[in-house]
Order: sequence, then structure tokens, then C-alpha cells
Amino acid sequence: MRLPPIPVAVRFMVLHGLIGFGLSALFVAAVLWADPGGVGALILRHGGAPVIALLWFFSGLTFGSVQIGTAVMLQDGRDDAPRGGRRLRLPQALRWPPAAVPARIPAGRRG
Repeated sequence: MRLPPIPVAVRFMVLHGLIGFGLSALFVAAVLWADPGGVGALILRHGGAPVIALLWFFSGLTFGSVQIGTAVMLQDGRDDAPRGGRRLRLPQALRWPPAAVPARIPAGRRG
């Protein structure tokens, strides 16, 4: 049995989500190593693996979301080229800049 191909959007989101979780692992390691305000020692002394796992998971959700959002916003749109179809012309009244319309002055009002 052959599995269907993974859609491009799903692959894009999973890849960038995993990048965010990798950055989260680096962040948790930096917090434990730098020990700002004694947080790293407190986690290692009293919390252990469950606290580290929760810190990694929830910061991974945050970093992953930011990574996906950043990747979406930084797309350049080169693959969004027009692919055909027909172009509907706008009526003259809606076009910009408006076309010049010659003014008609009645014969009796010319100065």
C-alpha cells in the first residue's frame, strides 16, 4: 500500500515547527547552564526531568509558532506567478487615473 504524498504546506509547517523545538532545546540548555537568578540550580535540584521536559515543550510551542510565522512572512512569493485565466477589464469609471473627457460648452455660453 502506497501512502499519499504529504502536502507542501504541512511539510513546511512541520519542518519549521521542528526548527523551533530545536531552538527551544538550545534555550533550555542555556538557561540551565547560565543559571540566571539560580533558576537552573533550582530546577536541577528540586524539579528534575519533568520540569525540564515541560519547560522544553512549552517554550518549543512558542519558538515553533514564532518560527512558522516568521517563515511565512519572509516568503518572497516567487512561486505565485499568474497561471493563466482571463483578465476582466474595469469599466472606464473605475480606472485610475481617470481618462480625460473633453468638456462640451454650449455655443451661447462661450466667453
